[in-house]
Amino acid sequence: MKKLFFPLTILLATSAAAQENQFVVYSVKGNVTVVQNNAETKAKIGTIVTSGSTIKVPQGSFATLICNETRAFSLNKAGNYNTASFKDSCKVGGGSLSSNYMKYVWNEMTKPKGSPEKNRKQYMNNVGAVSRGINNVWIDPKLDTVNYVSGTVPLSWKAFTESEEFEFKLFESATGGEPIHSKVVMKKHVDIKDILTIIKPGKTYYWTAMVKGEENEDRKLLKYWTKEEYAIYYNSIKNAGPAAESDGEKNFRIAFILEEAHFLAEAYDHYLKATQFTPDNVFFRSTFMSFKKDYEIK
Repeated sequence: MKKLFFPLTILLATSAAAQENQFVVYSVKGNVTVVQNNAETKAKIGTIVTSGSTIKVPQGSFATLICNETRAFSLNKAGNYNTASFKDSCKVGGGSLSSNYMKYVWNEMTKPKGSPEKNRKQYMNNVGAVSRGINNVWIDPKLDTVNYVSGTVPLSWKAFTESEEFEFKLFESATGGEPIHSKVVMKKHVDIKDILTIIKPGKTYYWTAMVKGEENEDRKLLKYWTKEEYAIYYNSIKNAGPAAESDGEKNFRIAFILEEAHFLAEAYDHYLKATQFTPDNVFFRSTFMSFKKDYEIK
C-alpha cells in the first residue's frame, strides 16, 4: 500500500478550518482518476483527495475512500463524483470497518516522511493496565487477555534479574486457589501449544510467571474458545469490509481486527496472508514484522 507523505497535522488543521473533509484512497480497481487543481491523475492507494476535487469512476471500476473523520465508503457505480457530495458519507456512525482500524490506516497513509512508524498498539482496545506490584518479572499488559483457538502463541515475560530459571503457573481463578499446572522453564515464555493437554475449549484460565522461588500475583487471562464460538465471531467480521477490497487488503483488515480482539494466532495467519497476496506492500509487511516482534512470534 503506497504511502503519501503529507503532515497529518496540516491536513487536519486545514480541514477543520474550512469545515471541509479530505479523503485517502483505501482501495481501487480499474481506471479511476482524480481531478484536483486542474490536473487529472490516476487514483492509487494512498492518494490524498482534497475538498473541491472530482473522482471519475468508469464502468466496471470502483474505489473505497477513508474520510479524515475515519469513516469508509465505496464508489462502485460509474459516474463523476465531486467531493462536496461526500459530506454525509463522512458522518460518524455505524461503519462497516473498525474505527481503530480506519484511524490506523488514515494515520499511516498521511504521516510525514521520515517520521517514526506509529505503534499500532495505541489503536488496540483493552490492552489492560500496568501492574502496580514490584516483581522481578514483568508481563506486558498487551497480554492481559489472550483469546486462543489454535496455532502458536507464546505467553512471554521479561526479567529484571540474571536468573535463568522461571516458574510458569496456570490457574482456574483470577485470584487465590492452587495452580492446576506449574512448570519450571529456562526461557522467558511458554507456548500455549505446550499446555493443550491441560486446558479445554470453552473455558477461561489465568496464568503468571515468576523467578523460581518467588511469587507473582499478576495474573493474565487466557480464554480457550471453541471452534464453533470463534466461527460465529469470525464470520461477523470476515465480509464486513468495503466492496472495493483486494485479497491482501481484506486479510490485513481481518488481521488488525483479530489482533484488536486478542486472537493472536489467527491475526498472525491473516497478516501473513496479506503480505503473501501483496508482497510489494511495505505498509503491510512493516506492520506484520512489528506484530511478530511485539508478541515474540518467530
